[in-house]
Amino acid sequence: MGTKPVRVALDVDGVLADIINVWLNRYNEKNRGKMLSIDSICRWDFWKELGYDEHRFYAELAECWDEWYNVPLTEPNMPLYVSKLKDIAERVDIVSAQIAKDHVIRWLNYNGIKYDGYVSVAMGKDKAKLEYDIFIDDSPINALSIAGMGKHVLLYDQPWNKHICNNSKIVRIKSLRDAIEILNSV
Repeated sequence: MGTKPVRVALDVDGVLADIINVWLNRYNEKNRGKMLSIDSICRWDFWKELGYDEHRFYAELAECWDEWYNVPLTEPNMPLYVSKLKDIAERVDIVSAQIAKDHVIRWLNYNGIKYDGYVSVAMGKDKAKLEYDIFIDDSPINALSIAGMGKHVLLYDQPWNKHICNNSKIVRIKSLRDAIEILNSV
């Protein structure tokens, strides 16, 4: 396939950035009687069980980016892993439905995460319409939508996507390092 065989669409929330733990900390501060942990989230739309609607949850998640400099990486070596992805891929774009795009770009730069372009989509499932060879995402909804279009997904392991099984189009990864190994073996 050549030295740079693929175009990669790389998600931010839940793959590069551990934004859900920022949201959980804020939620737990406000709701001391209903403590939530990352491991208690068993489905993508867990917020419905809290009485949230989609708009409220995503608005609060976007507010978490107001303090972008405090948002942790999902893995300590993430900038190195993204750099290695760029070495083996033709292109690595950040592809996100994130409302707080300006803060996310500041966060990416602050953390030294190098990428080729930033692509915004209105909704996560819109990613499936984009022309990439590999999508790295944590959303089970996006993974199924992308795979349904005949495209390959490296599903970044999170508690809310455990019910998705590997198949010919979806492969679970525990770390971005796994993605590098998979792409190197292609």
